[in-house]
Amino acid sequence: MPGDMIVAVFPSRRVLVKALDHIQQIRDFDFIHAAIVARAKDGEIVVLGDNLSPDEGGVAGGTLGAAMAAFGLAQLGALALPGVGPIIALGAGALVGGLVGGVTGRFAVNLIESGFYPEQVEGLAHKLQAGHPALVLEVDNAREIYERLKQELAPFRAELIERVPARAS
Repeated sequence: MPGDMIVAVFPSRRVLVKALDHIQQIRDFDFIHAAIVARAKDGEIVVLGDNLSPDEGGVAGGTLGAAMAAFGLAQLGALALPGVGPIIALGAGALVGGLVGGVTGRFAVNLIESGFYPEQVEGLAHKLQAGHPALVLEVDNAREIYERLKQELAPFRAELIERVPARAS
């Protein structure tokens, strides 16, 4: 079940980065996910999030799978094969390990629920002005920390700080 969101809009990217650094230094403030949403002057919407894509999981899993398969076959004695046998054995093992690892990595990333729902972030992005980025935090206890977060972000001239209730599943 996703947590509530707190959205804070800042006057510039530099101020947003300083505010995010400050929030991360607060010891008893935890958030589930964070994203930065901005609108460029040409209208392009940029979202920087903390989630992994299936492609990234596939690359990581494939690399790890290929390395583990090649090292495993070497450990089992593939280097003792005559002629070009070691090259064929290690190459085939790395290929199969990479394929299995890639599929496993993609599957694992898809199992992990990460990030925000696209319609939540896109709805916010269309309301933003160019040059005024927003920090979106997903938190479990938004009611308790909302007022404190307003006080913590006051020195950073946040233009808007708003609590958005969790989406009904």
